Amino acid sequence: MNISGLWIYPVKSLGGVPVTAADVEARGLAGDRRWMIVDGNGRFVTRREVPELARIGMESGEGGHRLSAREGEAMLPVRTSQGLRMPVTVWSDTIDALVVENEASVLISEVAGRALRLAYLPDDTHRSVSAFYGRPAEEVSFADGFPILVASEASLAAVNAELATPVPMARFRPNIVLAGEGLKPWSEAKWAEILAGEVRMRFAKPCSRCIVITQHPDTGARAEGNAVPMALRRLGRFNAEGVLFGMNAVAETWGTIAVGDEVAFRPIP
Repeated sequence: MNISGLWIYPVKSLGGVPVTAADVEARGLAGDRRWMIVDGNGRFVTRREVPELARIGMESGEGGHRLSAREGEAMLPVRTSQGLRMPVTVWSDTIDALVVENEASVLISEVAGRALRLAYLPDDTHRSVSAFYGRPAEEVSFADGFPILVASEASLAAVNAELATPVPMARFRPNIVLAGEGLKPWSEAKWAEILAGEVRMRFAKPCSRCIVITQHPDTGARAEGNAVPMALRRLGRFNAEGVLFGMNAVAETWGTIAVGDEVAFRPIP
């Protein structure tokens, strides 16, 4: 089994950026979801309420992140020490962030049709993983609840076998994609942890999915309606929290991982 894909999402709810290698840190893959879109009250805004955000493409390079849509283009730095330090809210967490108004926030506002800004998570702000599933000192960026999302190509193939129109892995927004001979659908749900090189990741819980998996990753359109969640239910991939795809993970050791790295697993005892 090996890593077949690596993705970071520099701005929460905007497009993913494929990478060939990534540093795994306490908050997940370096550069993942350190930016978040907020409204005038500092509350987080995502594609759940503004599907049009999917239209904003994202590319990363030495100069930072380039955002593009039919309304125009804008650059966003990878990191910043500038901005108004103020509380922002993501789900039930309220933490300090640096809120900025720049060309990227202007573009996002134009696409969304409402005034929005960008918030950056500085190094000295710490957001804890859910106390119910997390452990002391475990932290997360602006991701929904956990630092890393792991998915497998075998599980995606099982979902697509149920659909009239197959969907790409981008629909599920994972950070790490696994593939390999002998990897069966939903095998990842039976693992306690995985090891890639020196990086060990604990699987905290299956990832319950929201309406975003019904949206086209480049447009936000819902042409298939609820076909994907219904397929997951037919496959038995649901619990009281909703339909499930992928595993939420927390890095217990840090280091660099790359596409092609071999991955070992330890089953749930």
